[in-house]
Amino acid sequence: MPHSDTQDSRKLGVGLIMIGATLFIAAAACAVAAVGHMAGAAALCGPAASHCILCIASAGSLLASAGVIAAGMMLLGDRSALEQARPHG
Repeated sequence: MPHSDTQDSRKLGVGLIMIGATLFIAAAACAVAAVGHMAGAAALCGPAASHCILCIASAGSLLASAGVIAAGMMLLGDRSALEQARPHG
């Protein structure tokens, strides 16, 4: 039986989606911490308090998680044109 990359691609796609979801959860927790931190900083520094590394890390992690999930979805997409053109049998 010839080896097919389709099953490997699907496994990798599911893995990337799971990693992206985990990264999204971590980014959401970081964002919650950033909101609490900014509320405390606003009390100390006023409304002109600038964003800290926690805000930047949560925003970057959310963006990265979207990219990882999108890469996983692309691997789960339709079979390649080469797979569709190859006769089965």
